[in-house]
Amino acid sequence: MYRTTTIRTFLLAVLIATGSVVALDATAQASADCDGACLKGFVDGYLDALAHRDPSKLPVAAQFKYTENGRVLDLGEGFWKTASTPLRYRDYLLDPQNGGAAALTALDEHDGIAQLFLRLKIANRRITEIETLVVRVGDQRWFAPEGLEHMSDVFAETVPAAERHSRDELTAAANAYFNAVQTEGTPEFVQAPFGPGLKRFENGLQTTNVTSNPVLERHTLSPDVQLERAFYKGTLVKDRRFPIVDTEHGTVLGLVTFRRDGADSPTLLIAEAFKVTGGKLREIRAVMLNLPNGAGTGWSAAR
Repeated sequence: MYRTTTIRTFLLAVLIATGSVVALDATAQASADCDGACLKGFVDGYLDALAHRDPSKLPVAAQFKYTENGRVLDLGEGFWKTASTPLRYRDYLLDPQNGGAAALTALDEHDGIAQLFLRLKIANRRITEIETLVVRVGDQRWFAPEGLEHMSDVFAETVPAAERHSRDELTAAANAYFNAVQTEGTPEFVQAPFGPGLKRFENGLQTTNVTSNPVLERHTLSPDVQLERAFYKGTLVKDRRFPIVDTEHGTVLGLVTFRRDGADSPTLLIAEAFKVTGGKLREIRAVMLNLPNGAGTGWSAAR
C-alpha cells in the first residue's frame, strides 16, 4: 500500500512539474463544458442558420476561421448565399474530449442538391473553427443525390462500452486504410482491416460490393479486392488529419488529399468517415471533390 501511494505521489509530482495536470484538467473541463448532445446542437444550429442564410445566428468566437473547399472565406460567403432546405440525411461525428463535431449531410440548392461536409471546433461554447466541403453535380466523377436522402444505420449505432476502441486504435484503423491506398501495387502494400461486406460511399454513390446496376464493374468488388488489383495505384495520400474521434459510436474522421505526380493531375480533397468495430472497418462514407493540381486544404496537417 505504501509503495502504491508513493508511486502515485511521484507520478503526480511529475505531472505537476511538466504541466500535464493543467492539460488534463483543461481537457476534462472542455469535455464537461460541451458533451455529445451539446456538440450535436452546435451542428444542428449551424445547419439551421445556413438554411436561413443568416450567419448572425452563430455563436462564433472573437477569433475564428472558416474554409469552404480549401479556401479561407468570410463567414456568410460561398454556400451561405445559395443553400436552402436541409435533407433528412445527416451523419454525425461527435468528440466531446476535443470539442469537435462534424456531419455529412445535404441541402437543396437552386434546382439540385449539394452535399455538405461540416466540421466545427467548439471552445467555451463558441465556434472557433468551421471547415466545409460543398460538392455539386459535376464537381467530381461520383455524385448520387438519391444516395443522400437517408442516414446510415451503421454510423448511428453506439458501441457497447466494453467493446469500444481507444482513440488511438480508431485512428490507426483509418490510417491503415490510407496506407493501403497509397501502397497498393507495391511491395510495401499491407491490406486494410476491412470487415466483411463493407460498403464505401463516395458523394452518395456506393463504390464497393454493389449488387445491381454498378457505374463501373469494379464497384461490384469488395474493397480488399479493389486494392489487391491496384485500381488506384500511384495515389499519394497527403495532408492527413484525424481531428474527430467518436469512441461512443466507433467512428473517426479522416481529412486528406489524394494527389498524383504530374502537372495535369487534379488534387482530390476528401473528408472520410470510418465506422470501426471489432478492429475492422465496417462502413466508409466520403465527401470529395476535385481541385486544381497542388491545391491545399486550408488547414495545417498537424491539427
